[in-house]
Amino acid sequence: MKETLVFVHGMSHGAWCWEEQFIPYFEAKGYTCLAINLPGHAQEGSSKAIRYSLADYVQALKKLVDDLPEAPILIGHSMGGMIVQRYLKMGKAKKAILLASVPPSGVLRPSLRTLFRFPGAIPYLLQGNLLKAFKKYSQLFFNENPLAEVYKPKLCAESFRAYLGLFIPVTHRINCPVLVIGGSADGLISVDEFQQTAKHYQAPIEIMEGGSHDLMLDEGCEKTAAVMEGWIAS
Repeated sequence: MKETLVFVHGMSHGAWCWEEQFIPYFEAKGYTCLAINLPGHAQEGSSKAIRYSLADYVQALKKLVDDLPEAPILIGHSMGGMIVQRYLKMGKAKKAILLASVPPSGVLRPSLRTLFRFPGAIPYLLQGNLLKAFKKYSQLFFNENPLAEVYKPKLCAESFRAYLGLFIPVTHRINCPVLVIGGSADGLISVDEFQQTAKHYQAPIEIMEGGSHDLMLDEGCEKTAAVMEGWIAS
């Protein structure tokens, strides 16, 4: 049996985003796959307000990993990448993949860039309603993916408290091997920020040409999965 992979989703997503493409791919390769639903994210499309902190999400990941017989490989997307970074300050993993992850410097620059591009999102931000902003400007996640209209209704409410936690930079290093993967056409995180993440962790980096923020849902997502599997197996 190959390693266990633990997938950690990003803001307003859930385990479903991994179950669409990546989990079938990796299970077919012989991996055991676990996708966590962070607190408040289990119901697809839920608009019910949640008020968890980023630390609550880190604790949820810790609880899952602590129950495993051996250290897994962690794969964190977007906010999930920051959760993985914070967890690995003291937690255990064989390897970690930061997929379109929030950089160690936090979300200040990505947030300002997004509001400059889409000033119509400012009222939603002031209301603390991230879900409405994400649904109105779904290109932040999906670019021109024709399946965006299928995925958009699955997005759920996100904790504004957790979002604020993403502004706090990470200063520690990670002891396990790390791979950084980003999309060249990511609507939220820039290639420069992916490079900063790789430099911070002295990690290899792969930029998927034309890739969106939701690399695991792109039309060409099997290319990203193949890069991940190649690195995991190396």
